[in-house]
Amino acid sequence: MKENIIDSMLLDLDGTLVDTASEMHLALNVLLNEEELELQPYEAVRSHVSNGVMGIFDTIFEDSPKINGRRFNRYLDIYEEHLGINAQVFPGMNEVINSIEYRGIPWGIVTNKSKRFAVPLLEKLKLFDRASCVVCGDTTTEKKPHPEPINHALSLLNIQNTKRSFYIGDSKKDIDAAKSAGISSIACTFGYIKEDDDPKEWYADYLIDQPSEMLKILNNLI
Repeated sequence: MKENIIDSMLLDLDGTLVDTASEMHLALNVLLNEEELELQPYEAVRSHVSNGVMGIFDTIFEDSPKINGRRFNRYLDIYEEHLGINAQVFPGMNEVINSIEYRGIPWGIVTNKSKRFAVPLLEKLKLFDRASCVVCGDTTTEKKPHPEPINHALSLLNIQNTKRSFYIGDSKKDIDAAKSAGISSIACTFGYIKEDDDPKEWYADYLIDQPSEMLKILNNLI
């Protein structure tokens, strides 16, 4: 086997490694039902999942509840109750992870999702123990697009040459974070992209439409 020229592969969670939109949609409709409000179709929620709960709330609720408000906290409790029920690794991503591990490349998660939800979700999907590091939204002081979470992950992996590391994500903040951290970026369009958002304008180093294209990148680089 040839020597790796990739030191590490870091991945976003929601919309990149795992499809969690159905669970976030379910939690929203449970909340709406409790408040006797109109239920929302899945399509109204999916493209906003990468921006977390507030991204969904800003779209659905006119009063845009503040973080840690009553409605926000109730949503989190509902989501936690349904965590891992419908979430699935995106088709093809298991093969990508298997290929990364076969080549001896350490990989990890860098997500804005809080530890409260990210860790048990990864555990249910049997991914937590496989990852070399997991950096959550409350692990560091700053969140993406700030480079601190990625820099922290690289530190945990003892990575010195950032140019030989990659970060893959489905939003502009992911690519901006990778650029600021000085590592290579891969934008994926199979995640939660808004209709008015053009991933080409994020100017990532690579742009992929499906996980299988990650394998081609790996094969070309290794």
